[in-house]
Amino acid sequence: MAGPLSGFKVLDLSAVVSGPLTGALLADQGADVVKVERLTGDIQRHVGSQRNGFSGFFHVLNRGKRSIALDLGSETGREIVHKLAAEADVVIQNFRPGVVKRLGIGYDALSATNNELVYLSISGFGQTGPRARERAYDPIIQCFSGIVSVQGRIHPEHSESPEQVNMLLLDKLTAYTGAQAITAALLARSKSGKGQHIELSMLDTAIAFCWADVAADLILQHDESTNKSSPIDQRPPIGASGHLTEYLDGWGATMTLSDAEFHGLCRAFELPELAADKRFNTLAGRMGDRDGYRDMLNTVVAKKALTLTLEEAETRFIANEVPFARARTLTELANEPQVQNNAVFRELNHPIAGPLIEARPAPLFGGTPNTPAGPAPDIGEHTIAILAELGMQADTQRLLATGVVHQPEG
Repeated sequence: MAGPLSGFKVLDLSAVVSGPLTGALLADQGADVVKVERLTGDIQRHVGSQRNGFSGFFHVLNRGKRSIALDLGSETGREIVHKLAAEADVVIQNFRPGVVKRLGIGYDALSATNNELVYLSISGFGQTGPRARERAYDPIIQCFSGIVSVQGRIHPEHSESPEQVNMLLLDKLTAYTGAQAITAALLARSKSGKGQHIELSMLDTAIAFCWADVAADLILQHDESTNKSSPIDQRPPIGASGHLTEYLDGWGATMTLSDAEFHGLCRAFELPELAADKRFNTLAGRMGDRDGYRDMLNTVVAKKALTLTLEEAETRFIANEVPFARARTLTELANEPQVQNNAVFRELNHPIAGPLIEARPAPLFGGTPNTPAGPAPDIGEHTIAILAELGMQADTQRLLATGVVHQPEG
């Protein structure tokens, strides 16, 4: 079988990152994803490293899809979208709020002829509200949502400068959230027989993501009405328990959450006096004095680490069951035995970009294993074939000649 979503049809009207990656995740799981692009192509085709004019970034976001290039400003182009949506299970779009309604391809318009349609609308700030129509990119939402304020901090009251995460964190999180929401809506449809409209914003995704850990100190609130609530012992996020340390020949991270792990760290570093220190030798003590514990890691432990190579440290940590990893670069991963064991990477020969290496989809389905998705398409590569599937063979040459659709030469 070709993945758990084999047989489902997805119409991807989105561009850039969050929407296209949502579609790619569904394609990875076997869905037939048709990408509708403007005649000049998705802007993401021109972003990132390229060979022969083809972007590796675009490939990752659009692998396994078929492309039809349409002029959505034309009535005929919009009619083609309606025909595609009538046969689809899912529609994905990330136009700014109001655009799809103005074009006549919003949820209400498309579901009028297909009430089983699951329609995902992705936005930056939300579909309504004072900032709904503003342009939004990942770094903008990182700042707005507070993510930059927690990078590098231990306590909220500390005054370190804000720092952005150096990847499109929220675009990708929104895509994974969107793909999960779509499959949940398809499951609900299997019971009710009806589709639905899903609204998903990058801002909402970011806040929900933060609240799981880095905002956990805000979850417990005082009861202002009675003023009888117990005092709140506010502590920093659990992620602060991780510690990146410099060794003789590089950097590595440890995290000692449990008492067994902490005492293993003490044995690995030959620090019996630290194991006996009542401030830190219990979890309650370490959590109650995070500043003191962090200072100890940055002084006593850091000094000891500089006497060891990474290999020596790793041997000691493994023997004492202390979670540890050497800081690796992305280029090192393909040669790592564990990564090779997991068969994470695969090679692909793209017809335009040439040889590629990419990470496989993370989930491994035992009953419906994935067939690796094919290469990302050229602009409008499948236009003629898709029009034929819609019964529009006789119109193809006219549509090409009038510029309503595009198909690359050859």
